[in-house]
Amino acid sequence: MSTYQVIARRYRPKQFSELVGQEHIVKTLSNAITSGRIGHAYLFVGPRGTGKTTVSRLFAKALNAKGGPNVHPDDNDEISQAIMNGTCMDVIEIDGASNRGIDDIKKLREDCRYAPTQCSFKIYIIDEVHSLSGDAFNALLKTLEEPPSHVKFIFATTEAHKVLGTITSRCQRFEFRPIPSEQIAKHLKYIAEQEDIDVSDEAIRAIARLANGGMRDAQSILDQMISFCGKKLEIADVIGVYGLVSETEVANLLEQMALGNYSAIVETVGELVDRGCDLYRALCDMQATLRNAMVESFKSGYYTFGQKSMSSEQIMRMLDVLQGAEKGLKNGLSEKANFEVALLKAVEESRVRAINTLIKELDKLSGADSETQKKNNGAS
Repeated sequence: MSTYQVIARRYRPKQFSELVGQEHIVKTLSNAITSGRIGHAYLFVGPRGTGKTTVSRLFAKALNAKGGPNVHPDDNDEISQAIMNGTCMDVIEIDGASNRGIDDIKKLREDCRYAPTQCSFKIYIIDEVHSLSGDAFNALLKTLEEPPSHVKFIFATTEAHKVLGTITSRCQRFEFRPIPSEQIAKHLKYIAEQEDIDVSDEAIRAIARLANGGMRDAQSILDQMISFCGKKLEIADVIGVYGLVSETEVANLLEQMALGNYSAIVETVGELVDRGCDLYRALCDMQATLRNAMVESFKSGYYTFGQKSMSSEQIMRMLDVLQGAEKGLKNGLSEKANFEVALLKAVEESRVRAINTLIKELDKLSGADSETQKKNNGAS
């Protein structure tokens, strides 16, 4: 019986052109390979699941595959396959959290002196490099500053602020951005077609939202949903498994907030809790929807939620309260109570008029009264 390989591994990019959402990094690295301006140390920074390890392997493959450095190496080349499988002797992947001591780095420094056995370059990929101890960082500095010509370093981290400045200054830094939900949804749709899975567009969008900009997370969620539902996947299935609030429910809740209907807001929150919905996720989805509404409102000054229009200023005030409530949602009396209070506060804040706006309106009124008085005096 063959071993099942998860979607995230089966659909891992094999070429730079297959990478989703990090075009700025692909372009820079491709130009560096083409022009021969290849640095000795790179720092990849970004949230989990955005492609740091994948790009590290693709870059190592481009440098070491037969005929390299080459932006489009042959996938069938023996060295290419070994690098992508993590079995190449000259591309060493190290977990910074498990090999964080000074003795581990001393061993690495010793290994650096020896030439590669198969490839053009010996490449060290250190994941979660921020986990290294201070002594380990200091032991790495000299080698990093003047490494042997056959050695390249690629560091990956989700917490760049924990990496010593002396290390960062010796690296070319690349920022991996969260992947937009639209791009994630498009790629998931492609995967579903390849796997012969009938999945609705609404379900795909929900999975993309759940992933928070991480392609690997999105693929793992899709894998789980296929295991749960089989060949047909609907939005109701995603909502049921992950406790999501649907786009329609988010829109209805925001309309009640715009109308200031307190009792309806509290009643809706109660229904969400009874159904086992994730209130933190609901808060994030409401923020995303409000942010889009705010951007749209800049065109005309207003945005309409159902039957109620709100000004850009009102939407910004409401959004500010919801963002401030994010950290404290799980603390205090109860998550439900905190969520209700956050929504009600957002409604109240949206009704408060900024003092400078009131002053401007009073100035307009006083100016209009002065003009009217002048006309009346002239008529007299």
